[in-house]
Amino acid sequence: ISKAIDKFTKSTGIEVEGMIIPSEYETKLTTMIAANDAPDTGYLGPPTAYKWYDDGKLANIKELFLTDTKTKEEDYIDGVIVRKGDAIVGLMNNLESYALFYNKDAFAEAGLDAPPTKPEDAWTWEQFVEVAKKLTIDANGNNALSPDFDKDNIAQYGFYMDFWSGPFEALFLRNNTQYFPNQGNVTGINTPAFNEVLQKAADLINVHHVMPSPTTAKSMPAPAVSLQSRRYAIVLDGQWVCNDFAPSEGLNYGIGVIPKMTSTTAVYSGALGVLFSASKHKQEAWDLLKHITNPESSLELFRDGLWMPNLKAYYTDDDKISMWASLSRARVEGYRDVLVDPIVNDSQVTSEVYVKNFNDINDILFPALDQVWVGKKTVDEVMAEIMPKLEPLLEGSIK
Repeated sequence: ISKAIDKFTKSTGIEVEGMIIPSEYETKLTTMIAANDAPDTGYLGPPTAYKWYDDGKLANIKELFLTDTKTKEEDYIDGVIVRKGDAIVGLMNNLESYALFYNKDAFAEAGLDAPPTKPEDAWTWEQFVEVAKKLTIDANGNNALSPDFDKDNIAQYGFYMDFWSGPFEALFLRNNTQYFPNQGNVTGINTPAFNEVLQKAADLINVHHVMPSPTTAKSMPAPAVSLQSRRYAIVLDGQWVCNDFAPSEGLNYGIGVIPKMTSTTAVYSGALGVLFSASKHKQEAWDLLKHITNPESSLELFRDGLWMPNLKAYYTDDDKISMWASLSRARVEGYRDVLVDPIVNDSQVTSEVYVKNFNDINDILFPALDQVWVGKKTVDEVMAEIMPKLEPLLEGSIK
């Protein structure tokens, strides 16, 4: 980001004071706003952006967008321009999507073929579970298919994913569901397809023993370290981890497409670039926002693994694709098949971008699911308990 800002200053002469807020980001921004010291621009998660827009803290950037002769709506990936009513609340400054990242050495030692990279070749869920069992090894060298396997003494787990909405959104779409499918007003929550995804994840822990529980996972290092140290053989994670994997020279990793259930649709997400209503430099802030999110001017952010572009041309034009997604430590073989092409071929934006009360829903849903992850209750049982609390929040999509 700092390099991109420096380039902006050199090309425009506009001085920019960048701020790095490593923790309690929204809390610190709230304090700054209350002190009449709001920044000109920044990034926000969509639910917060909607709320702050309603509270008058964010500017409507529609006029800036429509009067910008270099900016056209059709240039952006669908869903990047985030609206509420007639207003434009912000733009996704970048895209993120999900994939399987795996330790090649673990696969080689198990005698397994690499995960598929093309969506049409994706493993079925049953095939994926079989592979994960072969990659889950106890302290005595037995895999999870062995009658001698010790589920209480696992040295290498076959699989891991974090227990929050992001990775689950990737799996929900693989089963043709979301919080509110197709940005509609009929919820997918507590439907058979939605609950099936959650139960399949729980079964990876408690039935198949190929994934650690959230409690066990807390003692594990970060995914980049755990993949390299062979605590995990496969990790389902956001593509931003490529930025962490690339510097790990000892990590021999590859990339694969997420297993399918009834669909191969990919999900994409991204933080919103917003302008604060108190800014006295909205045009300059808008120009900075465009600069940072354009690979032409901020190539390192994309090429080094952190971001994916928000402009369609960088998914359809081979020359532009090669600028940021050509073979490297951050963009390993298969990256384009797994993460680039699906964005324009078969993808949907994450529920976080359009679902009303998204954070409030998750604040009820995921703590309740802790009982499922530890094997005390089924998903159906938990959903039956929490639906009276969830139903008032299930108001559909933001229009």
